[in-house]
Amino acid sequence: MRRLLAAAAALCAMTAAAGARAEPHNVILFVADGMRPGMATPANAPAMAGVLAGGVRFANSHSLFPTFTTANASGMATGHLLGDTGDFSNTIYTGFPVPGAGRA
Repeated sequence: MRRLLAAAAALCAMTAAAGARAEPHNVILFVADGMRPGMATPANAPAMAGVLAGGVRFANSHSLFPTFTTANASGMATGHLLGDTGDFSNTIYTGFPVPGAGRA
């Protein structure tokens, strides 16, 4: 985790030092839903296994509560807690009723 954060900080510093450019900068946010380190093998996830073999390991990772995919992804993407994002449980709080599929 620390290596990943250090790499991200170095990338941000290089980008800031380069000044304004006409070309866009992209960031990829990858959320491995339910993936555990034992699942990243060369047979079924070779790229992730390479990252793991290279020393990037989340030995003590924690999720937000409730532990739902969209809730945790919103926290990772924004750095905010769930009360700020409105994403509480694989649904988004809109403040008004939203009919489901096939319902009027």
